[in-house]
Amino acid sequence: MKQTEAEITKAIRNMLRILGVFHWKNFSGPMQHPKGISDILGIWKGRFLAIEVKTETGLVSDHQKEFLRNVNLSGGIGFVARSIDVVIDQLGVKDRFF
Repeated sequence: MKQTEAEITKAIRNMLRILGVFHWKNFSGPMQHPKGISDILGIWKGRFLAIEVKTETGLVSDHQKEFLRNVNLSGGIGFVARSIDVVIDQLGVKDRFF
């Protein structure tokens, strides 16, 4: 059964809580913020963290790609997560869960 974006987001945020990662969910709305800002933002080991959550078939917009590129070029950690496994791999915490 395929997970929805909301289900993937919830699983990722629960895992981040277990790891003690300071993070928050970015809710889109009328406020001014950069186009393409990621769904989950936080700090991981002193580095800015940006996670764009997508389903297996969800498309990443050009603005979202650009935001993640800028995060990575600036020394942060930015990536697209289509499952919790991607986050585990990207943060290098596989040993804590398997």
